[in-house]
Amino acid sequence: MRGCATACLLIAAMKGAAAQAPDEIRIEAGAAEVRQAGTRSRNAALLGVVWRRSRDNLTTTASGSMTMARDSIDTAQALLALRYQFVALPHWHLETGVAGALFGLDRLTGGGNGATFLRMQHENGARGVWVGAASGVTNRTGDPLRSTAYDVGTWGEYKRTTGTFSAVSTRSFDTDLLAASSRPSRRPVGTYVVRDATLGVQHSLAKIDLAAIGTLRSGEGVSAGTNDRAFMLAAALYLSPVVALTVSGGRQLADPLRALPDARFVAASLRVLLLRRDPAVRSIERYGAIAFTHADPAGGATLTIRVLASASARVEAYGSFSGWQPVQMQWVLDAWELQVHLPPGPQRVAVRINGSQWRAPANLTKVTDEFGGEAGLVVVP
Repeated sequence: MRGCATACLLIAAMKGAAAQAPDEIRIEAGAAEVRQAGTRSRNAALLGVVWRRSRDNLTTTASGSMTMARDSIDTAQALLALRYQFVALPHWHLETGVAGALFGLDRLTGGGNGATFLRMQHENGARGVWVGAASGVTNRTGDPLRSTAYDVGTWGEYKRTTGTFSAVSTRSFDTDLLAASSRPSRRPVGTYVVRDATLGVQHSLAKIDLAAIGTLRSGEGVSAGTNDRAFMLAAALYLSPVVALTVSGGRQLADPLRALPDARFVAASLRVLLLRRDPAVRSIERYGAIAFTHADPAGGATLTIRVLASASARVEAYGSFSGWQPVQMQWVLDAWELQVHLPPGPQRVAVRINGSQWRAPANLTKVTDEFGGEAGLVVVP
């Protein structure tokens, strides 16, 4: 059967749910080898573009990608997503968007897919939960095949490691998609349900991002061979602040919502940032400061970290005072503040807004933290 874009598989391996991101434009180009169930391996060229803009409480993301293989897996895809942060409920976010795909570009009867999604997310410091729903339609032969999905999940961050767990239940009429996969071995009849439990882990080093994603699947309305699993690995090596080499590989289970086929893949690409502006970083560099509050009789001093940012933002500090664990700052009158006790001697402190990079407060000397990032140096008498 005709497939969907290999680029989709690459994006699924590399990306997860993210907090409000900086403005950016990036382009990615590379190659992949793809093998769908029951077919030979095929080579494909990949091309993708992402544009993102954050203004006040709204983040807009648009992306497009193409897979070029001179056969039925030729695919073009597009995504438009909005993320809104409620002013009155600063810990709540609404995410919504639409996605579309055309596959089999070399054939007039190739077909296409369209999907919409809605997700409500609650963030509390370095962790959060979400609940969402999505609907999709796939058309290959003139008959629309509908799919619906409901998902819940949670995520948490510890230092430079982020973990995500989600549970998704998908009901679909797209029997052709599963019939063309390695499991089940028999064609399902009518509607069917597949349930996926997915665990993802991402770890960031100074110049390397690593990611691993595993999925367990069970189902109803299909043959007994539905139970299945898949695993993917991905890495991004930053050759410079604006250029990264990405590699990924593994298996993607069939996804009826997006018409993604069951496939194994290996891919490599070069990612280039054409534009990157981080409002959160600029805010820290201009308006973040640390001030002496008072000396402590027992030694050391209590200092106040202060950052001017939106009342709906998530502002955190960390450093040697917290064992390099993020600490949520508190909203006080018109700014975010945190009082910390620092022992005598050189100490390092960093702050971030909405999960952006850790940065030194504006009035401190910039040094390197324990993980190769940026921090501010303060010497306590």
